[in-house]
Amino acid sequence: MTKVRMSIGALAVLVIVWVAAAGCGQVSDQTKQEAKNKVEQKAQQAKAEAQKKVNERKQEAKKEVETLQKQVEDLKKDVASLQKKINAHEQKEQQQQINQLEKALNDLKKRVEAQEQQGQK
Repeated sequence: MTKVRMSIGALAVLVIVWVAAAGCGQVSDQTKQEAKNKVEQKAQQAKAEAQKKVNERKQEAKKEVETLQKQVEDLKKDVASLQKKINAHEQKEQQQQINQLEKALNDLKKRVEAQEQQGQK
């Protein structure tokens, strides 16, 4: 009987060890699955955060481009205004030159007329 008890006890120990080992394998698989799920969740979260940052940077870049486009338009207006002023100034200078030439021409005409009158006398 003692041998039978020992055999049954040994068998019971083996069964307990086998069940425990099998249970540990399941826990290990469950732990692996949980770890895998956590990693996947973190990866999805990181991807979402990265996409959010990309979208924010796109919006910032878009605003910056709009600001720069407005500055370019303002500069174009300034250039057009300055060009008008330059043209007006050039026209004024040309008119002054024309006036000076007309005055010189009139002076020459008066001299010629004066010489003609002296020549007729």
